[in-house]
Amino acid sequence: EIALLAGCTERTIYTILRFHRDFGHVQNPFARKRGRPRALDQQDITYITSILDAHPSIYLDEIQERLFAARDIE
Repeated sequence: EIALLAGCTERTIYTILRFHRDFGHVQNPFARKRGRPRALDQQDITYITSILDAHPSIYLDEIQERLFAARDIE
């Protein structure tokens, strides 16, 4: 019933339950990360969000300049 409500297979549910039982997380913490590494971390995203909250009409190039000046991110 959980699989039907979640829109996934029973195998996925059992895998998630096993990871939660074994690791305390719903994902395997030892699995290799997939894909390209993120360019921004959570602190960078929080900084950008605070800029946008304070200046909703700011241009992208101005956000990039502030991000580079404050967090040394290009």
